[in-house]
Amino acid sequence: MRPVQPVFVHGWGFGPDFWAPVQAELGWDDALTLDLGFVGQARPASCALAAQQMQAAQAQGAALLGVGHSLGFLWLAQHMDLSCANRLVGINAFAAFAARETFASGVPVRVLQRMLKGLANAPEKVLADFRGLCGAEETTRCGPNVPNLRIGLDLLLTGDVRSRLAHAAEPCCVLAARQDPVVSTAMTEDSFAQGEDIHWVAGGHLLPQTHVQACAAFLQSARKTMEQDAT
Repeated sequence: MRPVQPVFVHGWGFGPDFWAPVQAELGWDDALTLDLGFVGQARPASCALAAQQMQAAQAQGAALLGVGHSLGFLWLAQHMDLSCANRLVGINAFAAFAARETFASGVPVRVLQRMLKGLANAPEKVLADFRGLCGAEETTRCGPNVPNLRIGLDLLLTGDVRSRLAHAAEPCCVLAARQDPVVSTAMTEDSFAQGEDIHWVAGGHLLPQTHVQACAAFLQSARKTMEQDAT
């Protein structure tokens, strides 16, 4: 039986410590937690370095359980091998974020362009405002990494993995929130309209922080299914 390698990826404006409550509940000591480098300067971190770590994990031959929150899901959907051996799951997830002709439920492009402009003048305010919208109780003590935040916003502006998910060997599984102020119900439904498995709960955009047990149960179920399929 191939071992299962969980890979956690956080969303925009947060860091790998975002997953600490859920990971403590799960007790998985084999999880790989990537850092897209949006906050903090203590050690080198970026989307490019995370992609290298992702490639290394895939080369080891384990079955990957990709766990992405918000933008982290979009990033994983671009970088994971979506073969039948792997499983992609999302929390507060979307397959596209910015509105476009084929995705009217997305966030207006002007909102993201305003955030990009704000990063040049007041990055701390842009980060604090977004975290406040998400429902974070306090602002991060780590400063914003502006170049990496820009890369993240570019991904939100241009990223669209709907077609890739539709052609994946296995449907992804998503835990979504009815009162999410960032990812609307319509955005979720339009993102995953190809038979993907959506589980709804009452809650906001930070389910791994506010609904720890529900997230842990969701991920334990996904891992158990992978392990059973591999036997």
